Amino acid sequence: MKLFAAILLLCVIGTSNAQFFRALANLFTAPFRGGGGGGFNLFGGSRFRDDGTQTPQATSNDELFPTDCGRDENQGTGKLCFPVGQLCAERLTNGGIEQYRGRNYLFSWQSSDPSVRSANWDWFNARNYCRKRCMDLVSIESQDEYDWLKQRIGNVKYIWTSGRLCNFDGCDRPDFFPKEINGWFWSANQARLNPTNGTAFQDWSFTGGFNPPRRQPDNREATQQGGEDEACMAVLNNFYGDGIKWHDVACHHEKPIVCEDTEGHLNFARQQFPQIRIP
Repeated sequence: MKLFAAILLLCVIGTSNAQFFRALANLFTAPFRGGGGGGFNLFGGSRFRDDGTQTPQATSNDELFPTDCGRDENQGTGKLCFPVGQLCAERLTNGGIEQYRGRNYLFSWQSSDPSVRSANWDWFNARNYCRKRCMDLVSIESQDEYDWLKQRIGNVKYIWTSGRLCNFDGCDRPDFFPKEINGWFWSANQARLNPTNGTAFQDWSFTGGFNPPRRQPDNREATQQGGEDEACMAVLNNFYGDGIKWHDVACHHEKPIVCEDTEGHLNFARQQFPQIRIP
């Protein structure tokens, strides 16, 4: 089952991203360890322990912070969740859903469930909440999609995206350097972000918490405060008087989320749970 899940997810991820997906898979320690839905060891080396879901589940068990997979902050362990058949089937019925070009997006603060509406997640648990629903954190890959998204953020101060810095074990490929420029990718589909200093589509802020200000990404929490690397990407809503912009943020911070349909997860769940109708 575990090998099947790994192969299937590789097959359905899409030809445009398959080459980069395979390349990234080679960079991680035990990339499909425990059958974690194609999940990678984001936390590196000996800190990873297989303590999550062993096989895909059809259950409708719905938790804000999954206990059968996810990240244990105290132990530094974690694993990505499998899509859950019934939650994938029900993902459009709990409010907060909008469509863009035929794809569904879940805005957590618009949910009809009060606990979801008021919730904030760290980056890893945010991904797992989305993944259980055949979704993933939003990947902003075009100006049109970004403009549509910005119109819906409203008064929300910030959201997580699937953007991730490749700063973990194995991320030593020459084309990832310098990391602050070339080391970012969308974890939902393994697509590379454009260089942070280039003219191709991106919207990194020109400012942040440094004094004097530095252009994002600036890794301020690690550099200035001796904390964790700012290895996850959030969209901040005028937090530094800069409008709606991209910022690198340490992954332990908690934020509302936007989940986005992920074809690989949907195809996997439809094949894994043929008895469940998954729209």
